[in-house]
Amino acid sequence: MGMDWKNSKAVKIVVIIFIVFAVLGIVKDIAIKATVEAVASKLLGTDVRVGGFSFGILRQSVRVRAFKIENPKGFPQGNMLDVAQVGVDYDLPALLAGKLHFPLVILDLNEMVVVKNPDGGLNVDALKVAEKKEAAPAAKPEKPSEPLSLKIDVLRLNVNRVVFKDYTRGKEPLVQVFDVNLKDKTYKDIQSAQQLAALIMVEAMKPTAIKGAKIYGVATILGAGFLPAGIAGTLLGKDSAQAEFGVPLDRVYQTALDILGKTGTITAASRTDGVIKADVSGQSVTVKLTKGEQGKTQVVTAARKLLIPKPETAQGILYQIQEKLK
Repeated sequence: MGMDWKNSKAVKIVVIIFIVFAVLGIVKDIAIKATVEAVASKLLGTDVRVGGFSFGILRQSVRVRAFKIENPKGFPQGNMLDVAQVGVDYDLPALLAGKLHFPLVILDLNEMVVVKNPDGGLNVDALKVAEKKEAAPAAKPEKPSEPLSLKIDVLRLNVNRVVFKDYTRGKEPLVQVFDVNLKDKTYKDIQSAQQLAALIMVEAMKPTAIKGAKIYGVATILGAGFLPAGIAGTLLGKDSAQAEFGVPLDRVYQTALDILGKTGTITAASRTDGVIKADVSGQSVTVKLTKGEQGKTQVVTAARKLLIPKPETAQGILYQIQEKLK
């Protein structure tokens, strides 16, 4: 028996309606994505890019993927913040009333790159959020524009690692990598976008012991009382980092040799043994390479200064090798 004509027509209408709503949803997400990029760029004073965006009305949720903040002017091109994803539960009635109320925000920060330029300036201090507002000169009274209110009840922050690049030592930067591995750190009652941005950056920078950053003072003014202890203390423990690369040993060896030659002074090198030793900013660095299976190369980097482990430098050398082999 054939399908009833009326039922068939009804099904087609339903399908068409779903397609229309799907298209409208895509257009809506694209429009909101562009707005988010524009607002965030203006707030921070540097370019912001969003890889993916979805806005759910029924579930009152927002999902942002590949949220990247680029370095401000005066610093090398590249990402300063690489946020893998952000999940937001929003309050629809508050949004309709012109307020941003987020009961829950979950933010996964994959990597933060802190750069110190040759003049000693930090990229985090070049953002608008790090600027202290000064009193403006008297001018014609004009109707002030009320900023969109923001309130976050609960923020859960995950931070993978922080990369520190110091260009004050020469053309080639000293690179250090800090594995933060922060999981589900919870904050409550965040009252502004500036406080949120300062909180994320300062929390990520805690293990780096970077002193003199203006963002710390701004964070205190904004009420984010989470300054590094000391700042962060001394990192002790193992002095090595390791990784495996799917390229021949000779290529990895030459890459490591070039990097250590530019960032420090080679003290010993043996391609046969797969060992390179160097002095990098007063630290003894050793790179050990061994052949793995299927043409892969295993690399172990180690760094010490006066017998004190420097795992951040070991990670930094490994990071540079990885970047060059991409």
